[in-house]
Amino acid sequence: MSSEGLRGLLAMNAALSVALIAVLLLRGPLRRHFGAEVAYTSWLLVPLTAAAALLPTGSGGAYRVLFDVSRGATAVRVLQASSDAIAGWPGLPLLALWSCGAVVTALLFTAQQRRFARAPGRPLRGRLREGRAGPCVVGLLRPCIVLPIAFRWRYSRRERRLILAHEIAHLRGGDLHANAVGALLRCLFWFNPLLHLACARFRLDQELACDARVLARFPEARRSYAGAMLKTQLDDSSATDGTGPLGCGWRNPHPLKERIAMLHSPLPTRPLRLGGRLVVAVFGVATAAAVWAAQSGVIAREGFVDAKVTLRSGDFAHTARMINPFGESLLVTASSDGQVWQAEFTARPESAGAIRLSAGVQRDNDVVATPEIVLRDGEAGGISVDGVGGKSGLAVELLLRRSDGVVPKDWPASTHR
Repeated sequence: MSSEGLRGLLAMNAALSVALIAVLLLRGPLRRHFGAEVAYTSWLLVPLTAAAALLPTGSGGAYRVLFDVSRGATAVRVLQASSDAIAGWPGLPLLALWSCGAVVTALLFTAQQRRFARAPGRPLRGRLREGRAGPCVVGLLRPCIVLPIAFRWRYSRRERRLILAHEIAHLRGGDLHANAVGALLRCLFWFNPLLHLACARFRLDQELACDARVLARFPEARRSYAGAMLKTQLDDSSATDGTGPLGCGWRNPHPLKERIAMLHSPLPTRPLRLGGRLVVAVFGVATAAAVWAAQSGVIAREGFVDAKVTLRSGDFAHTARMINPFGESLLVTASSDGQVWQAEFTARPESAGAIRLSAGVQRDNDVVATPEIVLRDGEAGGISVDGVGGKSGLAVELLLRRSDGVVPKDWPASTHR
């Protein structure tokens, strides 16, 4: 894994952690004021914020505007600092460690899912099936509803109807796919304990949101619904190891007290739910913007690079000095001996006060070299490219320093001789 790939993974982990903390803090107030469905919707912020860490960074004016925004993203900056420190470690051992953890986690989830699939049961009509883990829904490609053993005799007619409505609500709400995304994130970021701890809260909010959808359809059936919950939880014949990481089931370890308590709460009105979703959307955009700002070349924490670049070819020399944000490219050109040289540089901070410079050198619009060089702050370095056909080559002299972005008034942007 390259340093850029490792840094991208750790950047996503930092953004993921920030979103998890925000959702865990907000889910309770959101449920009390806007209902269980809005609280469950807020979990979308987790994968979306993680994806925002990989969005292309801005440049120019956008860079400088977001610099001010990212000053407030303290949590993002702290997590990003730790991510960059880890990214400075040797890449191959970290890749091996991450790969082993991801594979082991995926194998554990696969074993759990297969254990459920091998549980005794028999098919019923259509996509109904009888099994010890019911009632639940399972299956991404061919979803089916698993009903408890002796379903017809254990539950009243109204309770059976409510249970089926609950499982159908899971299917229509896309909850199986949401669980699959959660399992994928837990495999990729297996080293993040916060993600595993938050999984139980996510599954509870999923069940509460499903309960709310059923109650909205059957508002008069609260007592029967509570009775169906109690019968399922007290059923000794049901499986106790749940439905695996992908299924949605009543026998998963959900606090029954919270589900019963919600049955006594009035359901929010439709305008209130829409307002809650708007609040979640606005908060999500703000969180993603803060994460993206912090990821935009580590501006919020690292600042700018003061680069002095000299191109020498034959008797010609061109010196340019620029102050650019980290991650923003800078271009220097020179002409000599009938050749046009272009050198494009991108500076990024490394750990221990070093600066990594990635370069792309072109001769007459043909790429001839793509070197990388790591220099300590204030250290001089160089790159050379041989000439062809008896023509002069190119020598690049570099001097890099960290900067606060302020350009002295009497300092010329470039000199040419």
